[in-house]
Amino acid sequence: MSNDERAMGLFEHVRELRERLFRAIIATILAMIVASIFSDTIIAWIVRPLEGSSIIVLSPTEAPVIYFKVSLAIGFVIALPYILYQVYGFIKPGLYPNERKVVLVGIPAVFIFFLLGAVFTLQVLIPLSLPILMGFLGDVVQPTYSLESYLSFVTTLITWMGLLFQTPLVVFVIARIGFVTPKQLSRARRGVWFGAALFAAIVTPTHDPITMLLATGPFLMLYEVGIILARVAAKQRDRGELERS
Repeated sequence: MSNDERAMGLFEHVRELRERLFRAIIATILAMIVASIFSDTIIAWIVRPLEGSSIIVLSPTEAPVIYFKVSLAIGFVIALPYILYQVYGFIKPGLYPNERKVVLVGIPAVFIFFLLGAVFTLQVLIPLSLPILMGFLGDVVQPTYSLESYLSFVTTLITWMGLLFQTPLVVFVIARIGFVTPKQLSRARRGVWFGAALFAAIVTPTHDPITMLLATGPFLMLYEVGIILARVAAKQRDRGELERS
């Protein structure tokens, strides 16, 4: 291949990347505009577990900035499937057929499990843990929270729980490549339980036993789901080895 042909190929890749990036940005902006219509309703829903306490803003710009951030975050989530499609379209020519199957299954699975973690946080973890947290020193202090600090608390929990909900996929991948076996995963249960408790103590913004239990319990269930998926992965690996032999 000549230098001109290589340069042309590089130019075409850069142009394709620019076009796909432009589409992703436009999709995010449009989704953000749509999300801005419902941002105030969503913020009101997120702060609903704080019933009985005051929510304040500490500067004139805090409320509009938070409104913009929430709209952008929701818009990004709405546009994420399309963004991932653009990413896949760009890398697809460089993938083998089996790698394409993995990407087509893996990307949606990661997205879905992260959403499950976010839903669990908003629907279960926060509504159950907040009344307990707000009850501490209830006779001494009146709970009053900054909107920004409260949303930061919620975002932190959503992020960590979303990552935590990737456990079955991680277990499936390492079992698929033969790094661990289902039997090894089963024997490691006690260590996993201890590690889960330690992890919950580190990542949860508070260290009360209720919040830690709510963060640890789902991980243990996800680990058990991961063991089931590991058995599936082991069978797939064995089948692949038989076909190659």
